[in-house]
Amino acid sequence: MAFRHLLLTAVAAAASSMAAAADSHIVLPPVDGTSELPVKMAVFIPGGKVPNERYTATAAAIQAKAAANMRLWVVIPAVYQRLCIISCTATSICSPLHDAVEGALDGAVAQGWKRGNDEEDMFLFGHSLGGVCANTLFQAYSTPTTRPYAALVVMGSYVDEDGSYGLASYPKPVLTLNVELDGGLARPGKTALWWRQHEQLVSSKGELRALLEKPVIVLPKLNHSDFCPGFDVPGDLLAEVSQAEATETAAEVVAAFLFIHTAALRAAKPPEEAMELIRGKIAWTREFLAPYLKAQDMERDASQVATSDEGASPFCAQAQHLIAGLAPEDDARLSVEDGFHGSSSHLEHCHPNWTAADTKLTVHTCSHTDYYADISNTGSITAASEIACKMLSTERISQQMNVTAVDPTVDCRAGNKKAVEIAESLAAPSTLKRYKSQGRGWCFLEDSETFQDIGPLWVFKDTLALTENATCMSVSSASLKTKIDGKIYPGNTYCKFLSPARVLDWMMTDSIKQGPKAAKAQSAAATAILI
Repeated sequence: MAFRHLLLTAVAAAASSMAAAADSHIVLPPVDGTSELPVKMAVFIPGGKVPNERYTATAAAIQAKAAANMRLWVVIPAVYQRLCIISCTATSICSPLHDAVEGALDGAVAQGWKRGNDEEDMFLFGHSLGGVCANTLFQAYSTPTTRPYAALVVMGSYVDEDGSYGLASYPKPVLTLNVELDGGLARPGKTALWWRQHEQLVSSKGELRALLEKPVIVLPKLNHSDFCPGFDVPGDLLAEVSQAEATETAAEVVAAFLFIHTAALRAAKPPEEAMELIRGKIAWTREFLAPYLKAQDMERDASQVATSDEGASPFCAQAQHLIAGLAPEDDARLSVEDGFHGSSSHLEHCHPNWTAADTKLTVHTCSHTDYYADISNTGSITAASEIACKMLSTERISQQMNVTAVDPTVDCRAGNKKAVEIAESLAAPSTLKRYKSQGRGWCFLEDSETFQDIGPLWVFKDTLALTENATCMSVSSASLKTKIDGKIYPGNTYCKFLSPARVLDWMMTDSIKQGPKAAKAQSAAATAILI
């Protein structure tokens, strides 16, 4: 009740400033302007095409949650054509957005805010495209000795993928706050890139430092639009909680992060409660995203260097066992060592071979992965678009082991089915349950054979084919098979396979966007929320 009262008070205080013009600068004074608590300021950069007043409820909720520990001002600047990227296209062209922020801060001064030390007292928020702009703005006005803000909070967004302003190297604390049901560029599969960096920080710097400085959190059951109540972001998924619950959940995480990073408060009162809240959210995120990282690691494991200093593809090793089509007792005598090749040209010149000793056969396969375009961090899918595996054929392995295969007709399609099986076995409980009840599955089509078994065509031209329709995602492998008595590299099977990580991305996001099952489930969920 206390939180609701504070939230209503804050929203009412902002109502008059919103009424005059939809895209004028918005200033939200602290919930309690008379206490002796530390005074802080948050600058909230709105997302693309979102009216800035749609962030008032979120900002007010954060103020209400933070009110016990600080007097938090919030300004939400109006940005040109509701697209901050126009005003901050790069670090060298960001002054128009900076001017808008300063204009909003001037409005706060007119209402009684007294500017202090920005590097200690001012936080920078951004949602969606606003998070991208906030990241650029931070960089544009940083110097080697000073930083323009105390910390950065990106919601449904992220910082640079790597470099000086990647998560691990960011010069100030960063909260990455994303959601399970984001239908766009901050989808879980994309967020996993920064989650992996968080986990690496846990390993290198310790859990406490990673939690304090670079927490990456995915909130369950929320969608991308929940950060801007009243505005439905195109392509988003349907949230599974009410807007009120979503707003409160996001607000309590941001408020806890601000509390942790308010120096005076930390010195006076160790924020155990805030730390536990963040730690709990991170624990759920780990359960949710660990499967995706495991699936990605099947594409390439850089630590396995038996046959290539670039690593190995565990999936290709599994696929070779599958393609062999052996009985279990014979398969136990088959060993596979894969060699990964980062470039297609190196893959072209690698060919599978084998060594036999006693009753065992060791096969050396070749692998490579291709990825979706990600120009200036604009790609949405981080999983491999395909895993290319050069393997020995069923016939060659049967010949060398002097056995009869139980499935001599196995094809690349079996590997795609295996990728889906692996993904489903790894998936977090929430992912699997939602996918099974709402999602569109997979349709496994016959392999597409390479023209005249020309190896370079398979390497450079032929690709795994994915086609989305109303009922499923259809998949067809590009395959090349040479006879055991052929003239050129006889007894080989080449396949372009589906990645288990790509399957998980589909399960978590796009599979539940449309189709009869999804529409029915979304309608029921919407009714439940209204009730």
